[in-house]
Amino acid sequence: MSESLLLKIARESIAEVFEAKNTINRQELLETYPVLNEHISSFVSIYLDNELRGSFGSIIPKRALLDDIIYNAKAAAFEDKRFSPLKTSEYLHSVLELSLLTPPSELNYDTLDDVKKSVKCGEDGMIITLDNKQAFLLPQSWSQAKDFDSFFDILLKKADLKSNDLDLHPKIFTFQVEQQRDNPILN
Repeated sequence: MSESLLLKIARESIAEVFEAKNTINRQELLETYPVLNEHISSFVSIYLDNELRGSFGSIIPKRALLDDIIYNAKAAAFEDKRFSPLKTSEYLHSVLELSLLTPPSELNYDTLDDVKKSVKCGEDGMIITLDNKQAFLLPQSWSQAKDFDSFFDILLKKADLKSNDLDLHPKIFTFQVEQQRDNPILN
């Protein structure tokens, strides 16, 4: 299965909404590419003029990859609350980025230094969870941080946690992504 097929599925998912009809032959795809039946998390981001225009994804595998890509592509385009729904003209000029996530791996740690030693800066995404507070950052978010400390501060802030909340020993996970981008339909 080629990576471009996955991006094509994401793009066609959005086009289905604009066209108001189902064009993706799920049964044929699942028969031809059985891996699309596996529970793999995906994340779809849409960029317009190199600026984020919508994103949506799952960090815990909970549905077949095919369904996850279709759902997340449509949600990134039309349900990201930070943006208005994507317009056809924007869709034609947008770049789609698809990330496939590895299953999260929980870190065993006693101190923040233990966490710092376990994380591959620039490569690992992170999840933090404490009680009903949770946040995650994709590995792409390292571009917003100059080092581990600033990356971890962004993660804590996103989870609405303070550094002293580490004394409560929140669960911390790392994961990696396989990432790919397509080109706009129109330049």
